[in-house]
Amino acid sequence: MRAALLAFFFCVIATPAAADRFAMTYEGAAFGLAPLGTISVDADVSDDSYVIRANMRSGGLLNFFERTNLTAESSGVINGAGVVWRSYDLDHHYSRKRRQIAMRLDENGAMAAEITPNYRLWGDPPASEAQRRASRDPLSSMVAMAIDVGRTRRCQGAYPTFDGRFHYVLELGDGRIDHYDSGGYEGEVLRCSLSYIAVSGFEARDAGRRRIPRGQVWFALIEDSNYAPVVRIVTPASTGGVVVYLTSFRRVQVDVDFTAAAASTP
Repeated sequence: MRAALLAFFFCVIATPAAADRFAMTYEGAAFGLAPLGTISVDADVSDDSYVIRANMRSGGLLNFFERTNLTAESSGVINGAGVVWRSYDLDHHYSRKRRQIAMRLDENGAMAAEITPNYRLWGDPPASEAQRRASRDPLSSMVAMAIDVGRTRRCQGAYPTFDGRFHYVLELGDGRIDHYDSGGYEGEVLRCSLSYIAVSGFEARDAGRRRIPRGQVWFALIEDSNYAPVVRIVTPASTGGVVVYLTSFRRVQVDVDFTAAAASTP
């Protein structure tokens, strides 16, 4: 279950002439002590598009249960309706197995997915076409949360998500502004409650995934950005407490117009 939690958590509208690039590294720990692994996230977010890449590598206690190496990348557009994903690719090595998922969304909202090896069971009930169309991929859901929090400075919203088999909804609630100084980021954060609601695609053997507990997610409130990256995630100690915390943080603002002009200069 802790592998599923880390994989799950793993996890802007700028001015027209600028883009934000964030490079972040996180560590995971059980009960705040036993190391579980490392997550790295690189996000390039401009006024009208985004690309986000993530890698999770298990370590410490988690390797005794399921050695995991997972890479994922998502891209899409940002418009008046918010975040619209276009592509999602995942490569997951676990327990001497490997699964690759490639999902694409066309202009009509229809999803195509290539999964190798394909699933034998699709859940009871399986995710419907309507549910898939209404969802984002997992990384794009995290981008949508970060943009909504960055814009509004509020914890609110529901984010239907589909990862190739499982359909679930992430919900933000509550909300408290606090100060944070760790892992390379110092400044205000917004502490939100985060609920994971399993909807479809699940089997009886997926009980651990269904019971991912309600936790907290902390977003960095950066003064001159409408993108609020995650700096910390916490699940209750009563359910096996997992903490994902920031260990390095780097932000680069890129002047898109200047970069384009420089590239065209002989």
